[in-house]
Amino acid sequence: MTLSTPTQGWESIWADLDALPDYWRTPDGAVLAWAERLWEAGGRRVLDLGCGIGRHTLLLARLGFAIAATDVAPSGLVTCAAWLSREGLSATIVRHEMETFPFPDGTFDGLISYHVIYHTTMAGMRRILEAMRCVLHPGGWLYFTANARDERKMASYRADVEAGQCQEIEPFTFIYLHDAPDDKHLPHHYCDEAELRDLLTGFAVDDLRLAHKEYTDEDGGAVRRGTHYHVQCRRL
Repeated sequence: MTLSTPTQGWESIWADLDALPDYWRTPDGAVLAWAERLWEAGGRRVLDLGCGIGRHTLLLARLGFAIAATDVAPSGLVTCAAWLSREGLSATIVRHEMETFPFPDGTFDGLISYHVIYHTTMAGMRRILEAMRCVLHPGGWLYFTANARDERKMASYRADVEAGQCQEIEPFTFIYLHDAPDDKHLPHHYCDEAELRDLLTGFAVDDLRLAHKEYTDEDGGAVRRGTHYHVQCRRL
């Protein structure tokens, strides 16, 4: 069976924008607080890696940052560009894979990647974080999220592995083969704190916390639960 590539996967998610819940259009308050602190510290150039349709790109543009908004999915970038235009805002829109950054080293003062870099293996996450480190200037700020190993989530995955719906392609990295809920036809890697800190070689960690959130579908139906690490750190 051929597994969905990230490009194909996100194209299918962004294809029906009217069906997306408000979650995809609403920036996280913690990102706003991080951005305001970065601005006060003199940061002006920010990369939004995996910007999707632009919920955080627009937030950062409104604050006055010079933004590079990047994603692998053309449909997400088209929507992000249209949203920016409608609001009278601007950003540099770039399509690229998340392990290969088309920017010189030290380009950015800050980088955000919200619910993005775990769509790969652990080795993939290590490569992405190293690429992030390179495009930040020394002392540059990074905010990203990573999936956490919630026991209920792991039990659900392993039940689906037993049922033949899902494959564990390496320890704690899962991908659905068919009948995938949400975005689970893309790989999802789940970290524990020790593994995550090991991945952060080359960074000084300012804040690493576990956050639990619930999301309700637009029609008031199923409740989605997420457990993520939120990490704020600086390039050494």
